[in-house]
Amino acid sequence: MTTPDPSDPAAPADATEATEATEATEAHYGEPFDGGFALAEHHQSTPDLGAALAVYAELLTLAESLDDSPDVRFLRGHLLSNIASVQLKAADPAAAARALERSLALVRGVADVPMGPRGRQVWLEVLLKTLLAKAELLRRTRSLDEAGSCVDEATALLAEFHDPEGLRAAEVGLTRVLLLIDRSEWGAAEELASALLSPAPTAAPRPDRPPAPSPTAPRLLDCLAVICASTGRFDLADDHLARADDGFRAAGDNGARQGLLAHRAYVVMLRGDLDHAERLYAEASALYEEQGLAADLAVCEQARAFLAEQRGETSVAHDLTASSLARFERLGAALAAADTMLLSAQQAYDRGDIAEMQRLAQTAREVFEEQRVYERCAQVDLLLAMALEDNLNRTDHGALEAQSVAMALGLALPAALALEAARYDFVTAHARSQWLQLADAAMRLAFRLALRRGDQGLLFELVEHRCAGASLALTRTDPPPPPSTPDRRPGLVFPAPAMKTHTPAEGTGSGAGPSSLLGGAAAEAAATAGLRVAPPPRVRMSAESGRFALQEYVQAAEFRYHRRIVSEEEVPFWPPTT
Repeated sequence: MTTPDPSDPAAPADATEATEATEATEAHYGEPFDGGFALAEHHQSTPDLGAALAVYAELLTLAESLDDSPDVRFLRGHLLSNIASVQLKAADPAAAARALERSLALVRGVADVPMGPRGRQVWLEVLLKTLLAKAELLRRTRSLDEAGSCVDEATALLAEFHDPEGLRAAEVGLTRVLLLIDRSEWGAAEELASALLSPAPTAAPRPDRPPAPSPTAPRLLDCLAVICASTGRFDLADDHLARADDGFRAAGDNGARQGLLAHRAYVVMLRGDLDHAERLYAEASALYEEQGLAADLAVCEQARAFLAEQRGETSVAHDLTASSLARFERLGAALAAADTMLLSAQQAYDRGDIAEMQRLAQTAREVFEEQRVYERCAQVDLLLAMALEDNLNRTDHGALEAQSVAMALGLALPAALALEAARYDFVTAHARSQWLQLADAAMRLAFRLALRRGDQGLLFELVEHRCAGASLALTRTDPPPPPSTPDRRPGLVFPAPAMKTHTPAEGTGSGAGPSSLLGGAAAEAAATAGLRVAPPPRVRMSAESGRFALQEYVQAAEFRYHRRIVSEEEVPFWPPTT
């Protein structure tokens, strides 16, 4: 390959030579390509993504008109990789996926072509960037395992890199941090991001020439801000955002600075200043709409729908949710679209539009079933059961009331059991707490329906199931505070996606993996508070029949939601008379 290849491949000895080594990984093709690459990068930093794509498209057309050779194929692959990166920013995942596949085929296709040390470094640079772009595409579509495989492949390339300043390692590390955030592994993400921000010792430090800041540093600070906000450390989040803004400003990256606006709104929203959060999200939405950033705009609209709902502006919330849903569907973000459908279904239920609620909920459930997100399926079934109870309260079902109550119980109780069991799957206490709120609301619904039917046997079994395996607190624990709005419905508790300890395909029996047991201090603290630290055992109701409590509902839950509801342990039922 004719990519620049100096005769001396020795590693540089000082900071100046290290910078020269970094620049040596930049490809040089001659004009008009070098000038075109520089112009497109300028458009990206402005940001003007349409102009950047137009420049790259013109260069690609020119490259495809050249006689075929390994150098020309590599040039085409390089251009396609950059095109895919811009298309990702412009929220065109389908086009980005096509460009990435073509790019990887071209770049990998010249892997065995003889090239000198610098040519090899340039080839590695382009392949690394393309793999990280593919990881980003997969991350956005929630294909996190596949994205992790791309990051692993990129990590393996680092061994061949001459990377004295650690810039490439930082880029790969940043992508891994983003994956950890997507999985809600806050501790691991914060630890890795902090380590990547720590200055690496150099072989020959130069006091008169401090090393240039890493271009990934502002993005790592942005990640730390999200992590701190999500874990309740708002002042530290503000500090990280301010430092990230300074870094992007110094780099002249206005597009990245504008991207911080939504994260500022996120921090303010979690602080509880909903009016200020709405103003920031509205400002970010206008900016993203002007720039054509559909994915960022969809997220902002989803947040603004939640804020409008908190203000009681149901029509505004409905319109924003519908707009966000349409954008997610166009982007191919199936799970994000389904989550938005479920939120919209809850809003329709609050408005009394039961037909629309059922349509949205069933459509969302189909996506959750296909994606094997079974706890969301249970959430949908709970919403449908709530609608049935509401209908029972409003209308006289006459002779059909017993049938309607049985139908509602058939939805509510298996969903309640699944939601209660699902919380043990999640890694973080925050996620477990969110799912516990929803599970408690579901179980209250099941008790109401059992009381409505006057089924004392079912009530006994519900109590036995709830108490089995739970420790008794030595001191009285205060009940949770009531919700801020007295008419807030239980179904409006909406846990965020989070990392699990296992996938539905793992384990044996009913298709669920082993239960995650709290250990050490966490288990002791939970037991002291009277909380169960493992899924409940089976409660054997009769020695003769072998039947256990809620047997029919447990079996229904295991079949519908592909998970184990009770542990393998079995305890006997002790009637009150004994």
